[in-house]
Amino acid sequence: MPVTDLSRMLRTACLAATASAILAGPPAAPARAADQKILGQRLALQNPAPGDPARRKVVLSARERASADTITGDPTLSGSNGGGLLQLVVEGGTTTNEVFALPQGTDRAGRPFWKAVAGGYRYADAHGENGPVASLVVRKTNSGTISLRAVLSGRRAALDVTPPAPGTRAWALLSLSGGDRYCVAYGPDATIDDDGTRAFTVFRVGSESCPAGVSGDFLGLAYNVAGLPEGISGSHPTANMPLISPLLNGYDLVLAQETWQTPDPNPLAPLRVFHEVLVADVTHPFKSIPAEQPLGTNPFRPSALLADGLNRMARFPFTDVIRIPWNGCHTTAADCLALKGFSIARTTFAPGVEIDVYNLHMEAGGAPEDDALRDAGITQVRDAMNTISAGRAVVVGGDFNLHTDGEPDATQYARLLAEAGLQDVCAALACPQPGRIDKFAFRSGGGVTVTALSWRFETDVFVDGMGEPLSDHDALAVRFAWSR
Repeated sequence: MPVTDLSRMLRTACLAATASAILAGPPAAPARAADQKILGQRLALQNPAPGDPARRKVVLSARERASADTITGDPTLSGSNGGGLLQLVVEGGTTTNEVFALPQGTDRAGRPFWKAVAGGYRYADAHGENGPVASLVVRKTNSGTISLRAVLSGRRAALDVTPPAPGTRAWALLSLSGGDRYCVAYGPDATIDDDGTRAFTVFRVGSESCPAGVSGDFLGLAYNVAGLPEGISGSHPTANMPLISPLLNGYDLVLAQETWQTPDPNPLAPLRVFHEVLVADVTHPFKSIPAEQPLGTNPFRPSALLADGLNRMARFPFTDVIRIPWNGCHTTAADCLALKGFSIARTTFAPGVEIDVYNLHMEAGGAPEDDALRDAGITQVRDAMNTISAGRAVVVGGDFNLHTDGEPDATQYARLLAEAGLQDVCAALACPQPGRIDKFAFRSGGGVTVTALSWRFETDVFVDGMGEPLSDHDALAVRFAWSR
């Protein structure tokens, strides 16, 4: 068979595989099927020393006899396929709303956080490794009684929820991976005992319900960390990557570009890449699994030594990551040495609140061929958003390599916004530097409303001891609000 025919066949096969991934959608846990309501029993929020959050404590319980509710989902599954989320909303004079990630994994003693128990599941985090939720049990007995109990302690980790002073009601919302949302209402048809800012207790609950809507926010970061090997990188990753790692903990969702895992064994030694260093001090409970380095074995792009370099860290669970490479590359900016592309993961920010989060790194270079490839990349991302994410809320961030204060970049980016139904964060907030190549965009959908609250390049955060930047890109932080 002629080499040109073989090359054409390999390219066709790879394009077909990419199209199949787009049409199939993420290999995700099933979407939340329904709301289930459990009758509240008691909620006690203690804040004995308002100036000392470590002394805060919440104990909540729900219990319903002869219930038709069922326990659905399985938090004991490994990785991002398991775990759950607990949301606590306390309403009144000062309303507070906090979401707690309850990931699966093992604690410092090697014990799993989630275990199956008779009729349900138990979560235990004795040392606060994942947050202030010390324990949670949800189960249903053979006689038909369903119950939920949770204990949260500020001594283990930050607990921001406070007495509403005065209070009107509260909600506890639990979701298990692949399961339903469980709603526990505390009031207003209940006995409420207020002690100003020191305590809020609800008991003798008379009815069950789910909230008409819930809301919250998160701080997202898009950051090209310049993780190519030392001497090739636009920065100094050997010195800078250990400095970047702990700084990422200040953000709820991190979308990183140019971060690759060093192969083990490493055939390129002494050259190396740095993802394992980047995540060494990261405390986010949910992290993507880096793609393996192709090292010249990818038939679609045999010149590629490295994978896409796209990884994410989050305080919220997300599905398995779909990685889609760009359909082509050009040699101008050495783009053919890595796969690049975009990745997708459905992220649950609160029980029942799902947003499809995209992380991308577009082709670089200023040649006409690069302009054409970026335009083709716009089409690829648009097609994914209109198939995998049809009708759903979306947040996309990354290194767009589009200088949108000039052409053809401005027209290309405007086409993505229009054809995928996105809003640019800079346009929404009238930011002072709309032409920067590191960007965030978003849209609402699926019953979830997304808005942008703030935009900022963290030029005073990601610097070394001399005030020098830790990458050749500035880290872009955007706070998003969501409501359902």
